[in-house]
Amino acid sequence: MSDEEFSPIRPRSVPLSHVRQTADAPAAKKTTLPWRQILISAAVIAMLLMVFFVVPDLIRPPVVTRHTVVEPAATDAAAEPGSGRSDAGTEAPPPFEALLRQQTREKAQAELSRFVELQMKLESSMQVGTWGQAELDAAKGLATRGDEQFLAEAFEESLASYRAASDALAKLIETGERLLADALDRANKALDDRDQPAALAGFQQALTIDPDNKAAQAGLARANLLPEVEGLMREAKNHELAGDFRAALDTYQRVEALDPETNGLAAAMDAARAGVGDMRFRELLSDGFRAMDAEQFESARKAFNQALAQRPGDPVALGGLEQVAERKDLATIRRLRASAEAFEAAEEWRSAIEDYDQVLALDGNIQFAKTGRDRAAEQERAGITLGNIIASPDKLSSTSLYGQAQDILKSAQALEPRGPKLAAQIARVEDLLTTYGTPVPVLFVSDNRTVVTLSTVGRLGMFSEKQLSLRPGAYTVIGSRDGCRDVRESILVRPDMAPVEIRCEETF
Repeated sequence: MSDEEFSPIRPRSVPLSHVRQTADAPAAKKTTLPWRQILISAAVIAMLLMVFFVVPDLIRPPVVTRHTVVEPAATDAAAEPGSGRSDAGTEAPPPFEALLRQQTREKAQAELSRFVELQMKLESSMQVGTWGQAELDAAKGLATRGDEQFLAEAFEESLASYRAASDALAKLIETGERLLADALDRANKALDDRDQPAALAGFQQALTIDPDNKAAQAGLARANLLPEVEGLMREAKNHELAGDFRAALDTYQRVEALDPETNGLAAAMDAARAGVGDMRFRELLSDGFRAMDAEQFESARKAFNQALAQRPGDPVALGGLEQVAERKDLATIRRLRASAEAFEAAEEWRSAIEDYDQVLALDGNIQFAKTGRDRAAEQERAGITLGNIIASPDKLSSTSLYGQAQDILKSAQALEPRGPKLAAQIARVEDLLTTYGTPVPVLFVSDNRTVVTLSTVGRLGMFSEKQLSLRPGAYTVIGSRDGCRDVRESILVRPDMAPVEIRCEETF
């Protein structure tokens, strides 16, 4: 005997009543809050899952096993295991075919879930009943056909119907999104053009599709302000035409308070600010010339300088400053110039420099004061350096100091004008350089035991007598000898001078 199981009896799933009801009922406007819609969606999907997966298992009848005796004379087909036939003569589907049917059934269920989600999105968040009811009804019809095919266990056909219904809803969503975007584009363009009727119509159409759309809500609010915005923009433009840019800017700021995104507002405000700057500049120039006419020279100079701070290099403001200098400072400058030139003639260079500094303090751009001060400073510097050479000629024994003195003399000789004081100094230094530049014979006498060293020359060694040719000037002679104290002596080299004796004689 062999055991054989009867195929379980499965109840047929009932039609999806919520789908049919949705198809028959007109689309209602969205009245519930988003969180309620989410809860409803979750409940519907849970019900579907229970209908297709849980309920059939709960009501599945128990498996009945019947034992039968197999006759020895049974045919090969009846005795062949896995032949797919039962004792009652019914044929069960092969396992692979049964698996495919089960997979197709599950795909149909998944496609139905997709359809339900798309339908809820369309009816709740996109208000499809106001713009695509016919297409929605057609999609629902496809879903209803899929229900019937599913209940008849025609799962392939049911899957195709559900998929066609879902694709139709997906396309409808794309259409709604495109309609929404087009409506917003038209409305925003109308808003930029300040066409209130077109803007209102566009934003209202967008809100018909998506009542919670933030851009449409904000745009509708802006469109309602258009008459007031348009009036203020026109008022500001009239102020600009009248040259009153301050009033224009104030009016634009009122527009900004109403609708900061008004098309063209930023550029208009920039132009108004530039106009206010122009007005302020012209006012400063007027204040400067008015103060100058009233001989209020400090006020005039302040106004012109403020104008230049706003527009550096402006020729009118610079001209105003020049006129202020001419009217107020001209007499003072003329007096100081005469005084400085007199000090230059007297070769009183420090006093001349001080007068020129006073002129430059009044106006640092006056050229004669600049050149006069430079000239007086060069003369003063030459007089001081030549005087130092004359006061300490013995330092000319140094080769480096002698060279510096030559350079100083050359610079002084190039100065103009050359007054009597400068001329006398130049002549004196010329004589000193000639005198101190001509070597003279000097005889040094020692004891042939003392090591003699001469500054600027070096070690002379030990000798009894040694004659050198030296430039006039100051020198230092140093004598050294073992066991004796060093001897240091300063000498002035002059023509026809006596011999210089240097010996170390004092012992420790």
